[in-house]
Amino acid sequence: MSVGIGIVGRQITFTLGGGSITGVSSKGTTFTNEAGETTDDASSGWQEFLATPLKKSQEFTMSGILKNLELLAAFAGSSQIFEVVNTYPDGSTLTTDYFMTSVSETGESNGMTTFDASFSSSGAAVFVAGT
Repeated sequence: MSVGIGIVGRQITFTLGGGSITGVSSKGTTFTNEAGETTDDASSGWQEFLATPLKKSQEFTMSGILKNLELLAAFAGSSQIFEVVNTYPDGSTLTTDYFMTSVSETGESNGMTTFDASFSSSGAAVFVAGT
């Protein structure tokens, strides 16, 4: 029985709008299904749901050391929808259009300036399996 190969976080790369974001040290994706509850008197007290979600969504976050101002420039642009492609070590890709919901930066006088950015999906995600 195979237990999988495991994936080191830095092996998952991504592009935002076709370009790389420098300084990224942490990234995460959350997938969400909104349930449609159908519980009624015939359920004998057991909760029931539709088999298909009412709404699917994804949240994408990243953080790291601010090495340039590419995220701030993107945030200042007119469109806030960006194609994000996550690429996994086996060549699998997950492509989704995202709306940039927030960008923040924090800097201390004796430390590096860091950033956090959040994105919400806009449309369907497309997964293509690698080799």
